Amino acid sequence: MPVSQYLSSTSLNVEPKVRRTREELRDLILEAGRDVLLSEGLGSGAEHLTFKRVLAHVEATQGIRVTNASVIRRIWDNQNEFQLEVIRSIVNAQGDIEVAATSSAFDAAMATMDLTTPEMRRASLAELIRVSCAGYIESASTSDAAIQMALATYISANLHTSAGSSLIEPFQSVNNRLTLEYMELYEAGLNLVGWRIKPGLSLEDAAATISALAEGVLMRMVAEPGVLATIHQVRPMDGATVEWSLLAIGMNQIVDFFAEADPDRRSEFSD
Repeated sequence: MPVSQYLSSTSLNVEPKVRRTREELRDLILEAGRDVLLSEGLGSGAEHLTFKRVLAHVEATQGIRVTNASVIRRIWDNQNEFQLEVIRSIVNAQGDIEVAATSSAFDAAMATMDLTTPEMRRASLAELIRVSCAGYIESASTSDAAIQMALATYISANLHTSAGSSLIEPFQSVNNRLTLEYMELYEAGLNLVGWRIKPGLSLEDAAATISALAEGVLMRMVAEPGVLATIHQVRPMDGATVEWSLLAIGMNQIVDFFAEADPDRRSEFSD
């Protein structure tokens, strides 16, 4: 058989080599890194997120062979940079899920609002808090959230070591972005019922306090899920019995400390 005819016949059985862009390869490996971290846990940090282990995971699960040479200094300068990006991507993704769920619950709660009296406006604000916290907790009951909390605990325990200090920046950058998004939501809720932050206090401080409470609640959920039972209360707007989480109870009290009815907006409501 002529060589040309042989090559023509055998080429039909050879799959063409897929050339992936740098961004496609980056996303593929990041996803594998998240899988490894979520399946194996933190250990004593993210040190087991080696290129060798993650690329082996890509080959085992996707059937795609990626070499170190395709990654090192082409996508990440070194392994430490890769580990930090995996961590940042987990915190980013989980944070965005929580913000979206909280916002969705907030929107749904608006249907029950009653703005006719000061008492009902405060009760409506409480309902926004109750429902939004329930949405947040539900979205945070994931393996990603457990890893996020484990990372936060690891950073706290190793703050003054190279391992802990290298993780601070990824957490700070993500938390700062998410705090701004939550502040917009809090401001919208207060504005909706004619409330404001008290003079001398700040929305940023209120958001930081609520965030600290939420993180503490999530840590308890991971360690002792049964501890944070809900409490049943009657909703003033319609007399329905509804469930309050401990996070919502705490946030409701924080709002009372930081916020008040806006005296300049009384005329907007029919008291």
